[in-house]
Amino acid sequence: MTFSTSQKENILVCVNYGHNGKKLISRGASLAKQLGASLTILVFDSLPEEEFKNDKDVDMTLFKELADEYEANLVLEKSHYHDITKVITNKAKEVDASQIIIGQFIESIWAKLIGGSIVNELLEKAPFADLHVVPRERSEETEDWNFERGVHAYLVDDGNGAYDLHFDDLEGQTFEGIFFKHLQTDFNSGIFALTKDGQLLEVRVDDGKVSDLTDIDEQ
Repeated sequence: MTFSTSQKENILVCVNYGHNGKKLISRGASLAKQLGASLTILVFDSLPEEEFKNDKDVDMTLFKELADEYEANLVLEKSHYHDITKVITNKAKEVDASQIIIGQFIESIWAKLIGGSIVNELLEKAPFADLHVVPRERSEETEDWNFERGVHAYLVDDGNGAYDLHFDDLEGQTFEGIFFKHLQTDFNSGIFALTKDGQLLEVRVDDGKVSDLTDIDEQ
């Protein structure tokens, strides 16, 4: 069903790095389709580059995929956390946004950091747009992100159909990507993320070894 509207609708979805961006973007895309609206994805970056580079690389690959899928405009804005409402408001004015979407999870984080509410500030500074705050349980992919910060890593063919995880660039390395170690283990078990042909792919790592790369090899 398509809603009729007397003016062009423009939707701005605001995300930051982390595991809640995909659902927020999908929600914005769904609304954009219903309204026949344009979609802009605003990625707010206030994280230290040297500490979170690997996490950013993985997330931005995913965001670019989603932007292509939904024919959205993807914008990355680097700024300090206390300027988040200013960045959102300026971008909303720039794209003539009629709808702004943020996640409750993001609102709660920034509220703790700046001692105030993003919602209240946005309602005051961007009265020209409707504000949607998506509840935590409807914006996060999982209840908890139980992995350490990502580190650069490689998968090397062990000659027996499996692959070993290494953190040094060895001769004969097969795949290069980012390894996210599970918090609940003393072993190198977790997720190995890599990009192939512009797509973000993930495989499970158990005790430093990946037993099956069928899905990746077939891509």
